[in-house]
Amino acid sequence: MAATIELLDFLAPAVAGVPQADKEKALAVASGYRPACLPEARQDEAQAWYAAWLLYQRQQQEAAAATVGVIPAGIASEKEGDLARTFQATRSADDGVDDPMGFHAQYQRLADLCGYGAITVARQSYGCECQGH
Repeated sequence: MAATIELLDFLAPAVAGVPQADKEKALAVASGYRPACLPEARQDEAQAWYAAWLLYQRQQQEAAAATVGVIPAGIASEKEGDLARTFQATRSADDGVDDPMGFHAQYQRLADLCGYGAITVARQSYGCECQGH
C-alpha cells in the first residue's frame, strides 16, 4: 500500500490546499524514499512526510517568485538605498536541509530507524531495529 492524499492532508495541513495533481506527483516522487525496513504503515507515514516536505518547498518557491521574482539563496531581506542585506541560515545545522515546518525532520526520524549498523548475523531484519515500533 502506498501513502494516500488523505494521509498527506492529515499529517501536513499546511499543504492541504495544493492541487490534487501536485499531491499525486509528490507522493509518486516520495515513493522512492520509503524506508524499506519499516512496517507498511510507517513506510506510508514516511512517504507522506517526504511528499509534504517537497510540496512545502514548492509553495515557498512559488510565493517567493510571485512577490519579488528570484530571491538569491540565503538572503532574508534586502534594501536598495545604501544596499543592505540580511542573511539567514538556509539549512539546518544537523543535516543541511532547509526544513522550516519540520516535514523532512519527521521523514528523517522514520528513515533513521533503518540505519542501525551494517553488520547483521542471523537476522531477518537486515540490520533494521524498527520491528515493533
